[in-house]
Amino acid sequence: MVTLGIGSYSAFHTRSAELSEVNTSLDFVAQAAIDNPEQSIGAALFAIEQLTLNATLTLLTQEDQETLVRESTLIYQGAPARDVIKKATIRPISIKAADPYQLRTVSIDNEGFILIARSTNAIAEHYEANIRALAVVTFFVDVIAGLLLFFFFRRANRRDESASLARMQEFLGDASHELRTPLTVVKGYVEMLSKKQLASAQDQDRAFTRVGTEINRMENLIQDLLLLAELGESGSRDIEKIDVSELLNAHGTDFTTLNPARKVVLKIDTDLEVVASRDYLSRFIQNAFTNIMRHTNADAAVTITCSKSGKNVLIMIEDAGQGLPEGAYAENIRSLNRFDKSRSRENGGSGLGMSIMSAVIEKLNGTFSLRKSALGGLAVVVSLPLAKD
Repeated sequence: MVTLGIGSYSAFHTRSAELSEVNTSLDFVAQAAIDNPEQSIGAALFAIEQLTLNATLTLLTQEDQETLVRESTLIYQGAPARDVIKKATIRPISIKAADPYQLRTVSIDNEGFILIARSTNAIAEHYEANIRALAVVTFFVDVIAGLLLFFFFRRANRRDESASLARMQEFLGDASHELRTPLTVVKGYVEMLSKKQLASAQDQDRAFTRVGTEINRMENLIQDLLLLAELGESGSRDIEKIDVSELLNAHGTDFTTLNPARKVVLKIDTDLEVVASRDYLSRFIQNAFTNIMRHTNADAAVTITCSKSGKNVLIMIEDAGQGLPEGAYAENIRSLNRFDKSRSRENGGSGLGMSIMSAVIEKLNGTFSLRKSALGGLAVVVSLPLAKD
């Protein structure tokens, strides 16, 4: 498009410049005739010779009798209509014919008109040649650009495929590691029970309890893996306009009721709407609150903030817990990444909470980050685009 635009402008500009040169010469000849009314034809002829113009000069009487005064290479087929001739007394007029030309006329009192014509056939041929050359150049430029883009995107796709494969290998490796631990525990206790190595009722009860706990942990892990896979797909659940203030207020009230020992402060502005999936957004909020209940003391304070920030809704969930190691706030949140690998196993989590939260917000075209809370613990910060009216 750039090549075509520049080339078209250049061809059109060249044609306009050549036509302007022809019109200037015709105006010069006409002005010579006007300045010498008693010898207008002689003055026009002298001006043509002075400029060595390839121009045709004729005299048209009031009775439409035309006399050829000077001939040129123009294939002249007679005077045009009278209204065109009158317009040409003001400025040169383009005449479309088998041999196109520019016409300029001078009115002679009671005698008719002097007609001055110059062929523009060469200009038209130059213009057509330039357009053809432009088409050829544009074609080759487009072919070269297409080849370059092909190789660029092929290389980019290979790079993306390599990165995707590396992420998949890492994901499968971490997932297998996470599943291997509870499977080992379950397998060990099942073998001991099948071989009757646990004779006392107390040992058997403890074994069944541990097996049940590990099975629940595997179930939670598999559910989280399935959710991450769903979030990674191109499709999405039902997207609608949601009052995030109302949704966050409802979850915040439930969290306050279920945690009577905590001091929970809600700072939620009203009527803030986003376009999102209610299921995804609810899962994000639930995960944030679950992390607080699992990883902070039962009496740790919590502040929930929701406010407008420019064209976005800013959500901040802060706690007064121990927070994360200092280096963790700068890390990228990725699948199966644990900032404290012991915490999930001790509290029954799968270790995918942060990854799910990050994937949910990414799916909703928002941003997700972790900061040091003003309360001393962790602050989960989310920015989502406001819904347009």
